[in-house]
Amino acid sequence: MSRVFSALAFLVAFLACQPVGSSPRPNGEVRLMTYNIEWFSEDANPQRVANIKQILNETKPDVVALQEIQSKRALEQIFGPEWQIGILDSADEKQELAIAVRKPFVLVSSEPVFKGPLYDFAFPRERDPLRCVVQTPDGKQLVVYVVHMKSRREGRATTDPMRESAAGLLAAFVRSRPEEPSVAVMGDFNDAPDDRSLNILTTGDLLVEGGPLKSPPRLMTNLGLPLWEKDTVTIGLDSLFDGKPLQPVVRGAREDNARLRGMDYKFPDDVRVRQTMFDQVLVSPALTKGAKAEVYSGVAALRGQRGRVRVDGDIIEYLEKGDRASDHLPVLATIKIP
Repeated sequence: MSRVFSALAFLVAFLACQPVGSSPRPNGEVRLMTYNIEWFSEDANPQRVANIKQILNETKPDVVALQEIQSKRALEQIFGPEWQIGILDSADEKQELAIAVRKPFVLVSSEPVFKGPLYDFAFPRERDPLRCVVQTPDGKQLVVYVVHMKSRREGRATTDPMRESAAGLLAAFVRSRPEEPSVAVMGDFNDAPDDRSLNILTTGDLLVEGGPLKSPPRLMTNLGLPLWEKDTVTIGLDSLFDGKPLQPVVRGAREDNARLRGMDYKFPDDVRVRQTMFDQVLVSPALTKGAKAEVYSGVAALRGQRGRVRVDGDIIEYLEKGDRASDHLPVLATIKIP
């Protein structure tokens, strides 16, 4: 009996020392998340940090793609020693891309692609896609591209060519590496799942039109498309929050995005539905079996007040550090690497 008790005591002590997320998921599953956390700065509001940590605790992702990050130091407010962080960490860029990988998954490498002035039209400043190699606990590899496409701020039709050029470059890059069958592209695309830039990424066809595809995707599958067909949104839902849980669905979102396709318009005056889906997860054909996506819209992602930022060229001034996690919602996807 004493030997049994000693063994149990040892097991309890051993488990207590293991980091959160140290056990692989059943059947080799991988839990992905993409999250634009809206001008996330160093010395962030403690309540905002707490909200984001609560989201991570409730969703339990293994790999997190992040956008709008000031620096690695900013992310270290959220991610503890059980995480590895990959980020360019440039002093000249205040809206960086990043990846966080929870142990026992391993971040093998992270590096930007399409560097240099030749690509500045498609990827302004230093927001080049971040190419990351992640190793699973059983030794398999997943290539993750973290993206943040050009916003529609200067006009949707005016900036469409920038997002479409970015999609074409990335589609060609992915297609040129057939030795990497397990690929995920995640981030804030600033376009909806059936806009032309996303159709270019899913088909690899530079001449494809926006709107519903006339043939099945060949290059990538957008796991957000079935959600978008049901008017699921990932940005702007916080404006409807009244303290109670909300489903991330706003009727008419897809229809209004299609109505304004190819137009320059004034936001929010010219739109009927302010909420839309910009945040998505795309996966290669090898990862589509059983893969599914969801949008987290728990209270932790919606409550609080938005901060205020003044942008003057490359100068960013944080006027007020709000406690709301973000104006975006995180998108999660569960995949299995064959």
